[in-house]
Amino acid sequence: MKKKIGVVGILLLLIVIGSLFFATGGKITGVMISNYSISEDGNVMTLKVGLVSSMGYIRTLKVREVGNKKYIAFYSTYGLNSNIGAKNEFQVKLQPSCDEIYFYSGKEEYKLKLRKSSESNEWEKVKY
Repeated sequence: MKKKIGVVGILLLLIVIGSLFFATGGKITGVMISNYSISEDGNVMTLKVGLVSSMGYIRTLKVREVGNKKYIAFYSTYGLNSNIGAKNEFQVKLQPSCDEIYFYSGKEEYKLKLRKSSESNEWEKVKY
């Protein structure tokens, strides 16, 4: 009887830990740009990013392009504050028509972070 209770207890513990593990790793907000650069041919932007919060890490991103706008959603690493698989530098392909880049800000909304100047044709951070 004690053996069955022990096995059930271990299984429940594994289920709880597994649930916590897989419940993490979703879209995150509060991503800031620490630096960015454009390749010589203008086809690739390298983004160096971090989190506003001291809690959490970024593991990947998903990019969606609509017209001249690029929408980027960042995803956290799996586990509570785990840095396994964490990255802070990502390369994003740019179409010549792209002139605005938005980051996911929560509730399926995106916030403008970078804009290509119509006068200088250079990328610049959007200040709020």
